[in-house]
Amino acid sequence: MCTECRASHHKLIKNAKNAILENEGNKPRDLSPKNMGILEDYVYKNTIKKPEHIGNIARIAVEIKKTWNPGRRLTVSFMGGTTIMRERIQRHAMDWSKYANIEFDFNPPKNTVADIRIAFDKNGGSWSYLGTEILTIDKKLPTMNFGWLTDATDDEEYHRVVLHEFGHTLGCIHEHSSPLGGVPWDKPKAYQYYQQQGWTKAEVDEQVFKRYNKDLIRGTAVDKKSIMMYPIPEDITIGQFSVGWNNDLSAADKKFIASMYPKK
Repeated sequence: MCTECRASHHKLIKNAKNAILENEGNKPRDLSPKNMGILEDYVYKNTIKKPEHIGNIARIAVEIKKTWNPGRRLTVSFMGGTTIMRERIQRHAMDWSKYANIEFDFNPPKNTVADIRIAFDKNGGSWSYLGTEILTIDKKLPTMNFGWLTDATDDEEYHRVVLHEFGHTLGCIHEHSSPLGGVPWDKPKAYQYYQQQGWTKAEVDEQVFKRYNKDLIRGTAVDKKSIMMYPIPEDITIGQFSVGWNNDLSAADKKFIASMYPKK
C-alpha cells in the first residue's frame, strides 16, 4: 500500500505560499475578500498583520491545490538504488509526460539539489509528498520512496508503483479519498484489514477514510480504474464493491492530467 504523506501543521502555511507562487491557479475558490487579502499579504508581501491571521491561513491552506505550473521542468535524483532500478523508474515515470505538459529531468546539473529525491528504504513502504509540498521538504531528505522495488521486481509492478507515486508528485490525490465518495466501506472490517498490515486506527482514518476538499479533485465520479485508486477487496465494503490492482493510467487519468497540465 502507498502511504500518502501529509504535511505537518507547521508546514501548512509555507506549503500554501509555495503552491501559489508556483502556480496562481492553486488559489482556492470562493474566498471572502477578507481572507483573500490575508492570504495575498502573506504570499506576495510576506506579511501577517495580526497573530490570528495565522489560523486563517492554516485553515485556507487545506483548500489550496498543489499543482505545478504547466511546462515545469522537475529535476529528479536518486538516494540509493542500483543502475537497473534507476533506469526502470525513469522509463516508467516518463509515461505521465505523454499526456501532461511536465518534464522530468533525470540528469540535473552536478552539485544541485533535485526537486524530486527518490530513496529506497525497505522499511518505509512506498510513498510520496503531494505536488508542490516537496518544496518545503529539507533538501537532505527524500520526497519519494520505493520500499519494495528491486532489480528482480517484474515490470508490471514497476509500472504500477512508479506511475502511482509520480502521480502524487504531480498533485494527484488517492482516488478513494474523493469527497464525492463512491466507496461503501464496511468500517469495522476495513479497520481490521488495514491494521493487519501494520497501520494504526489513526493511520486508517488518515489514509483510507479521510476525504479531500472538493476543489482538489477532478470533479467527476470516482474512477475505479485510476492508477491512483487503492485495490479494495469486496469483503471490507458493503455490497458488491471491489477494486483490483490497477496497473496503468486510465482514460480518465490521462484526460485529467492533460487538463491539469495542458500542452501548448
